[in-house]
Amino acid sequence: MMKMTVRSEPQANALNLAGIYDDLHLNEERHFDSFTKLAASICNAPVSILCLLEQQSIALKSVIGISRQEIQQAYKSFSPAMLKKDIFIIEDVDKQQELAYPLLLAEKNIRFYAGIPLVSASGRQLGVLCVMDESPKHLSLGQQQSLELLAQQVVMHLDLKADNQKLLEANEQLKQSNRNKEKFFSIIAHDLRAPFHGILGFSEVLVSEIDMLDHKGISDIAQYIHNTSGATFRLLENLLHWAMAESGNMSYRPQMMNLRQCCQEVMHMLSSAAQNKNIITHVQVDEAITLFADPNMILSVLLNLMSNALKFTHAGGYVNLTAEVQQDQVLIHVQDTGVGMSEEQIGKFFATTQPKSVKGTEGERGTGLGMLLCKQFVEKHKGKIQIHSVIGEGTTFTVVLPVLQ
Repeated sequence: MMKMTVRSEPQANALNLAGIYDDLHLNEERHFDSFTKLAASICNAPVSILCLLEQQSIALKSVIGISRQEIQQAYKSFSPAMLKKDIFIIEDVDKQQELAYPLLLAEKNIRFYAGIPLVSASGRQLGVLCVMDESPKHLSLGQQQSLELLAQQVVMHLDLKADNQKLLEANEQLKQSNRNKEKFFSIIAHDLRAPFHGILGFSEVLVSEIDMLDHKGISDIAQYIHNTSGATFRLLENLLHWAMAESGNMSYRPQMMNLRQCCQEVMHMLSSAAQNKNIITHVQVDEAITLFADPNMILSVLLNLMSNALKFTHAGGYVNLTAEVQQDQVLIHVQDTGVGMSEEQIGKFFATTQPKSVKGTEGERGTGLGMLLCKQFVEKHKGKIQIHSVIGEGTTFTVVLPVLQ
């Protein structure tokens, strides 16, 4: 095997591989070896290399006739060929020093080099297929044409890979869309319809038997209808928000907003639910805290996080809503003394793309949509959610948002 020593220097005029080619898998793949073997055969040369441009570097796809370790530091030496639209040939390094120096072929054992740029139909330079030898060589017109045809075949292969990747992604998106539709109709059929049966049933009792009910009975039924209606309305809002987010129709209108006012509105909306479970709530948010965000999305995030905290906190527990400013970020904490979460549950929260329901401490039902929306809306604001939890002691959700985007 020929030994090749190449000096490593910074790359000039680096090119970016953009568009669909950016998503190509750039690890070594055996089927690329057929191209390098054929190139070496055409030129009767012992070494052939195929590499592609990434955004910030050059990636070897196939190396024939020399070890990958030996050539690893020489990625950047192929850039001159990539910067050309036509085949680039050095028949004899010793006699063409003015051409050889950009290739960093400082050692005398490299005498011949031929590089064929890989250029897409749109003119984008994707990489290079090159051959090398210790001995000077002259390529005939037929050999040069064969190399150019081979380069075209490589580009066609890359196009097919890119098209196949797009088809796979489109197929996965279609599957995800179908799963979302199934979940959507499941929620409508069960989670949204079920509470209406209760509301209709108890309202019918009020209509037909109100004269036989005492004040406490009427109050209990009215309280049930009020609580169930509120919970159902929040479910309906989450369902609509989720549907709009999945279809790409969710409006995003950020503006300067006062966080304390938003938090107070959330606590007012959930005061009845907290009282029913005898849970003490506390808000501590400075009046001066403002941020650039979509008020409706932030309200939805806090409403869902607080509802979740109440859901998993036992009667007599505490739920606190606080906020602080750290440099250019606002940290919003929703802390409860509830059942807590395991590391596995926390991991599933960050990984999930499908809403999942878990019953609360008093059997409260849900769809999981709220927490999924929290994640999506926070990420829309270029923020993140952090979770700290101890089983049996409680959970703290921290929403980290930039003050300005």
